[in-house]
Amino acid sequence: RALVEYEPITAAQADAWAAQSKSLGYTPPEVLDGYRGRQVWIDHGNGVISRYAHLGSIEPGIVEGAEVARGQVIATVGNSGTPGSLNSRTSDVHLHLELWVGDHFVGQFLR
Repeated sequence: RALVEYEPITAAQADAWAAQSKSLGYTPPEVLDGYRGRQVWIDHGNGVISRYAHLGSIEPGIVEGAEVARGQVIATVGNSGTPGSLNSRTSDVHLHLELWVGDHFVGQFLR
């Protein structure tokens, strides 16, 4: 998955997501997905997927179904989907990386 055509969140959208999560008592998956911002998911086979989120940009040619090679640049680090992105492209810049095995992210049960 490569979310190339990501639309930045607005303050109103962030407020609506926060209200929805508060009323439900949890953050639904589609809201979590929105908070991750611009993303690339890489399927490594055998049920292993890496998710790269809060990206600033995605390299040309990185689209769903494209093969990538070890060491290939796929994206730039950014702040898409974060509260900092509402005010600045440089506030709260970081890489959010999740490793998934099957239906669980690595570390899911370590809380």
